[in-house]
Amino acid sequence: MKEVLEEVLNKIKPKNEDFIEIIKLFENIKNRIVQKAKELGVNVRVELEGSVAKGTWLSTDKDIDIFIVFPWGTKVEFAKEVGLELAKYGVGEGWRLGYAEHPYIEVKINGYDVEIVPSIEMKEGERPITAVDRTPLHTIFIKNKLSEKMKDEVRLLKQFAKGIGVYGAELKVEGFSGYLCELLILNYGSFEEVIRSASKWKPKTVIDYMKHYDNEDLCKQIFDDPLIVIDPIDMRRNVAAALSLQSFSTFVAASKYFLKKPSIEFFFPREERPKPEDIFRELKKKESNIVAIKINCPKISPDILWGEINRSLNKCVKLLENYDFQVIDSMAWSDEESCIFLIIELEKDSLRCGKVHEGPKIWWDENVEKFLNKHLKSALAGPYIKGERWYVEIERKYTRVKELLINEFGKLKLSKDIMNKVREGFSIYLNEEMEKELLENPELAKKLFRFIRKKEPWLN
Repeated sequence: MKEVLEEVLNKIKPKNEDFIEIIKLFENIKNRIVQKAKELGVNVRVELEGSVAKGTWLSTDKDIDIFIVFPWGTKVEFAKEVGLELAKYGVGEGWRLGYAEHPYIEVKINGYDVEIVPSIEMKEGERPITAVDRTPLHTIFIKNKLSEKMKDEVRLLKQFAKGIGVYGAELKVEGFSGYLCELLILNYGSFEEVIRSASKWKPKTVIDYMKHYDNEDLCKQIFDDPLIVIDPIDMRRNVAAALSLQSFSTFVAASKYFLKKPSIEFFFPREERPKPEDIFRELKKKESNIVAIKINCPKISPDILWGEINRSLNKCVKLLENYDFQVIDSMAWSDEESCIFLIIELEKDSLRCGKVHEGPKIWWDENVEKFLNKHLKSALAGPYIKGERWYVEIERKYTRVKELLINEFGKLKLSKDIMNKVREGFSIYLNEEMEKELLENPELAKKLFRFIRKKEPWLN
């Protein structure tokens, strides 16, 4: 294990010149914001936050978080309006507005993804005014608590979570945030101890580093999540609230397996470059089918986008199930810029035309009369008695999945943003019809190949 961890750390630890480059970029943006704030007569602090400020960032990370902190007591609408104006001036051109719970500006500069977030100063123990006000306090807390050795342990934990596909608290992943990784290292002391402890985790595991609560049972009553990590800065918040049961379970299972067979593949899985024929070969082996719906991507922030994508996928699955298509699994993919794919794996892509429909018990005279009058002339078979009930075999409205989706998908009540794109038009592909799309989107091909095979890459 020691050899594996040393090799990983050599790959992910940033060099000093990387840090100098980021600081230069930050200072340039900060100076522009401060200059504009003086012109407007506004008192703000401009701070570097996130993993760079805390010294836990990875060399592969290209994210810079900058906060414009307004004084305590500033009105929310003022902070948002003026903060965004300052942020836009700070980066110049090429920015776009992001919005999850709170608006911010995002822009790409010299290969870095820069986010500039307005916030309001928060004192420890207070309720935050906006969703992001805790962040500066998180930075101070972690910087005061983590040693240089522990920062490297955080890096290992982040890369492990990345490698097994559970890093990131955003809706696309529902995994471990960077702050959560930092608190886990702080609580357990090292990467190895986190993994050893996690291998024994069960749902509703509680970690309360600051001992805000008298006992774990109280935490479990307040928070209903697989992992409960009390925020040292705000005892009302579970830092692991975004973590799904699946990501939690994946982390626990991977931890068990890593302890048995430490391997660099947990951190850096083998790069798969499947061709369309590889994907269709796996489908034929399983004797299943995939149907995919392609929609143009609305221009909204990723967190809002993935919430809408997930709800759209769930409604699409229900639509197919309502028409008796047996769904094996479903997934969504998007480049978050141009297109969205909703993909559903099915037992069969077509059904027989007849469907058995259960009627009333034979002694429910009034209901029987209605049932017989309705089906006597139109049924494919029956009405007939089986046991104590009447049954009939009726003709299905749709027997082919593509026909169903072509006619009914556009009628679903989807979110406004996605619905606008659906009205512009959508495409439906069945099995090999996806070949061209897979050739044009290698990342989609990789995701679909793993979706069909199901096997966790770290089980190799």
